[in-house]
This record gives sequence, C-alpha cells and structure tokens, in this order.
Amino acid sequence: MGKAAKTWWGQKFIAALEDFTDSGRLQRGRSYSTDNRIKHWLVHDGKVEAKLRGNVNPYFGVYKEPTYKVSVQMGHLSATQWQAIIQKLTQRASFIAKLLLNEIPENIETVFAETGVHLLPNSYKDFKVTCDCPDYAVPCKHIAGVCYRLAGLFDQDPFLLFEMRGLAPEKLMQELAKSPLGKVLSDAKSGAGAGWVPVDSYYTRPIPTDLPQAIAIKHFWQGQQPLPNSIEPAQAAIIPAMLVKKGGDSPAFWQKQGSFIDVMGDFYLRMRKGILKSF
Repeated sequence: MGKAAKTWWGQKFIAALEDFTDSGRLQRGRSYSTDNRIKHWLVHDGKVEAKLRGNVNPYFGVYKEPTYKVSVQMGHLSATQWQAIIQKLTQRASFIAKLLLNEIPENIETVFAETGVHLLPNSYKDFKVTCDCPDYAVPCKHIAGVCYRLAGLFDQDPFLLFEMRGLAPEKLMQELAKSPLGKVLSDAKSGAGAGWVPVDSYYTRPIPTDLPQAIAIKHFWQGQQPLPNSIEPAQAAIIPAMLVKKGGDSPAFWQKQGSFIDVMGDFYLRMRKGILKSF
C-alpha cells in the first residue's frame, strides 16, 4: 500500500497520529478517505466537517447504509503567537521562498519552538475530534479517514496546515508578500505585472545592420576571429536522469501514491535489460 502522503509534512502529520493512536485502527480507517466514502467535505475557520458513508451490518441491526458526521479541528494559536511567528518567518528569505512555492521548510518548527508552540501535532491534545458513529473508541475509523484525507490535502496545499492552526492562508500570504523577496515571488506566482504585449508577427524577423566600410574576402569566408583548433570534449552529466528528477517525486501530472522518480528508475532499468537481451 502506498503512502497516504507524499510530502514530508503530510507524512509527519500521519506519523504523529500513529504515535499516540492505535496504528491498526488508523490503517482500517484509511479506506474511508476516498471520494467513494466521503459524501460531504468542508473546511471552515480551521475546522473540517465531513459526512462519511458507513457500512451495512445486519449483525448489529444496521440494514441501511448509515451516514456519520465527523469533525476534526486542531488547536488554534493565538493572534499574538501568530504575530511573533510571522515576524520571524519574514526575516528569513529561505522560509519566504519555500512557503510561496507551496513548500514547508523542514526547519520551520524551530521558529515555532522559539514561541513555545509547534505547527505539526505532537500530542493528541492538539486535536478536537467528534463522530456520531456507535464506535466508543476515539479516534474511530471515520475520524482516521478524515485525517488521512487531510494529510493528502496538505500535500497539495500546505497553507491548509496553517489554516488548521488558526491562521487564514490569505493573511499569511499578505504578510509574506510585504518583504521585498516575498513581493517578487507573490507577483510571479499570481501573474501580477505580466500584461499582454501586442506583436506584429509571431516569427523572428531579421534586424538590419549597417555594413562596414571595407569588406575583405578572407574575413567574409573565414570570419574576423579564427576558429579554435580543437573543441573540449563534453563532460558527462553529474546528476543522472536530470530531466526526470527535475520534476521531483510528485510532479503536477503524477496522481499515484508512489514516487515518480522511483517508478521511472525501475522502468528504465527494465527497458535496459530488455534491450540488452535483444542483442
């Protein structure tokens, strides 16, 4: 079974849940994170409200497919705490660059630790969850399904993690964009400042230049500068499969759980073996 999350922050979110929850129960609840199970999904003010399809179980007297209401909320940080954290984030260009490129820096927890808090959960006290199913255990498999779904959404939108902690993504973007680097990156990301420029032709047109006063036949055929006697041999690429690796483990078109780089590496290896057998 593939990983529920592709990014390090999504995986750490799930790992934190498994640290203080029965991992077997979480795994059983993983099947409840699919579109087939989730009938309704809403994130509002840092709180997830979902409706999930249950199972028909005549043994327990359930003859009609039930629908269970689930809510998941993480502890919100105060406005004062967020103000101190944002001030520290905007002082480091590496944090601004990664956040505006939809990535969470791996050392971001150091900023939160300086304020005495944390971004990712490290205790079940960081959660407030409810489910109206008859299962007495908390979290039940329905809550686990919502948490797995959250981890997948964190991969696509890391700002959702900040929203679950009580900071609106728009507010964070505005604060990051106040710095010079943040303004450049946010403008590039939103397309601001890039207007339509009319052109006379889609083809490159030659630019006429004035001819020199005197033209020597030798220079006309051989050029004014002599050609090099030898050409330095091309060096092999330091990083193999650079084009494939440039897209990362989870490029935009890749919807599977596994790493795109690992899949392509295995594909090229099998292709190479097949070609060698044909000779």
